[in-house]
Amino acid sequence: MEIDLFVELARPPRPDGVTPAVSDVYDDLIAIAKAADQLGIGAIWLPEHHFLGDYSASAAPDMLLAAIARETTSVRLGFAILPLPIHDPVRIAERLATLDVLSGGRVMWGVGRGVTKTELDGFGVDPSNTREQFGTRLAELRRYLDTGVLERGGQRFDLNPAPSPRLREGWMAAVSPESFDLAAQLGLGVLTGPFKPWPMINADLKRYRAAYPSGPSSFTMAAYCGLDHEQSRRRAGPGILWAYRRILDVTRTMMVQQVAGYEHYRKLGWLTPLLEGALSLGVLEALGASLLALQASLGSARQFAPQISTQLARPRSSMSTRKRR
Repeated sequence: MEIDLFVELARPPRPDGVTPAVSDVYDDLIAIAKAADQLGIGAIWLPEHHFLGDYSASAAPDMLLAAIARETTSVRLGFAILPLPIHDPVRIAERLATLDVLSGGRVMWGVGRGVTKTELDGFGVDPSNTREQFGTRLAELRRYLDTGVLERGGQRFDLNPAPSPRLREGWMAAVSPESFDLAAQLGLGVLTGPFKPWPMINADLKRYRAAYPSGPSSFTMAAYCGLDHEQSRRRAGPGILWAYRRILDVTRTMMVQQVAGYEHYRKLGWLTPLLEGALSLGVLEALGASLLALQASLGSARQFAPQISTQLARPRSSMSTRKRR
């Protein structure tokens, strides 16, 4: 198992009620990346989000990952997810190839359809079309990464820099059971997170692994590293609860309305009033969505707790842990 960091670049209010400046969030990101590099963390993953206010300041993650690349030497750089319905696949291939050169071959990528109606509306994308757009654009992206060539109108265009063979391996975001099955069929690693209770996700992962035994999988959860459980809950609790309330806010339309193409989210709508009425650390822990304090069962990882607590585990709700298998 490998431990990565997934940094949402959120801006929860500080204890004094003031929302941090975006520049402070970016400075924190660079500091986190440097610490992760020194401590042997596997990768730093950044999402791509647009128009979501304090939920995420990660509208241009390739630029942020390029900055991290020049400040680190070994931590891998994850770009996920890339919402394919709002992008030209050849531009994605060029950005990934450029970032891979800058980082010395440390880039990973993951794709998805996008899960907030705000973002799809902002780019003029009809949610009912995203499944078809995803399939078409993923096939194009993989062709460009495999060949380094764009053919259009009877002409050949060579991508420069040419994509490395390393970039042929990718990941896919998965929430519905069908998306886990599709990832296995496409030969992609699966990226999943706390969008539904852990037993449901575990069932999906078991089916994915049966269909694609060599396929890599990951699960993202809110985590806080500390040696004292109660102290960890006090320090991290407000930020983690803020983060999950904002997740409910930005996904609310998909969860409570019947949006064509996103029917599975509507099936999970029963969780929304439950969590809104009873959201607490205990509920999140019971659902498998958060982990507070470093338990002895994590074995050798315990020796890193003092360093991680000092350098990484400051009370930010913009950071969570991704476990990769």
